[in-house]
Parts: sequence; C-alpha cells; structure tokens
Amino acid sequence: MEELDKIEKKRKDEADRERLMKAAKSRSKGEDGGELSKLKQKAKEVIQAESDELRRQDANKTALAAIGPRKKRKIEDGGTSASGGIGQSNFGNRVIYKPKIKRVSLRDMIFVLEQEKEFRRSTILYKALNK
Repeated sequence: MEELDKIEKKRKDEADRERLMKAAKSRSKGEDGGELSKLKQKAKEVIQAESDELRRQDANKTALAAIGPRKKRKIEDGGTSASGGIGQSNFGNRVIYKPKIKRVSLRDMIFVLEQEKEFRRSTILYKALNK
C-alpha cells in the first residue's frame, strides 16, 4: 500500500510539474493574467529548487569521493561479557562499536601533558619526566 501511495504521489507531482512548465512557457496574456503570472513564478521556484537539489547532490558526491570509503568495525557476539562492559554489549539488533585503543610513546605523553594547563605542574608529569 505504501508503495502504491508513493507511486501515486510521484505521478501527481509529475503532473503538477508539467502543468507548471506549460504555464511558464505560455506567452498568452488573456483574462487570467494574474493567475498565469503566479503559475510562472511558482514554476521558476520549482526549477530553482530542482537545480539547487542537483547542485547539493553533486557537492555531496564530490565530498564523499574526496573523503574515501568509510569503514565501520563491528564487535562479534562472542566478545560480549557477562558484566556488560563499556562498548561490549548488544541491545537487540544494535551493535555497540568498541573504541580503538591507541598506544603512544612516553615522549608524546610528556609533550601533551606539558601543553595542557591542568597537567603542567602535576605529579604525573614529574613522574613521567623522571622515567
């Protein structure tokens, strides 16, 4: 039923669009001049909206092509724990993604601690410097 509704709506939209395009191309100035000018204005707006939509779709395709393919990592069902750890549980059909663990060197950690205002004079920084 939904598909039939979609098809019917699409058919109706196409008919309205054709009517607007015919009105926009018409050059007659008969008794319905005000109504004809309104139809022409609406046709211009429809054409502008369509061109904007096409331009937006092209921009999105270009941006996605520049970014490259997106990859999502999933957690397998065997990896869930009884305690329900963070990032390791399934809720129905949803899979929670586990954050990737990054390893950094001590030198990098010291650099970051020196840059952060809260950690400039912390014991963590001094301990790291002593190692």
